[in-house]
Amino acid sequence: MNILSAFNLSGKTALVTGCNRGIGMGMAIGLAEAGANIIGVSASLAPGSEVEKQVTALGRSFQSYQADFSSRESIYNFLGQLADAGIVPDILVNNAGTIMRNPAANTATNTGIVSSTSTWMHSSSCPEKSAKK
Repeated sequence: MNILSAFNLSGKTALVTGCNRGIGMGMAIGLAEAGANIIGVSASLAPGSEVEKQVTALGRSFQSYQADFSSRESIYNFLGQLADAGIVPDILVNNAGTIMRNPAANTATNTGIVSSTSTWMHSSSCPEKSAKK
């Protein structure tokens, strides 16, 4: 067995947040090179983006979504779009981030979106997978 075959992601779907540039773009392209189809999501991602061009040039599919991960409403809308499309990602790269520069005493408990987004997105969008663990 070739070691690279252990990294073959053919037939898998990866959801990459913050994939419009930087590390997120690199992750989306790297996962596509390994065979994964990509769901790209970013606050500013538009169809026909550079990351979409690079992923599709590798022969992988790319679906673009816009979502602001600092907004719970935006996250719910995004998850609803995934559910409506019947999409259940196999891989989550939680690259998007937000910083709230408030003293902890002034921050409501429901604003901890960033630190809990990965677990929350996984359990919200993939309840059947979460139940198996």
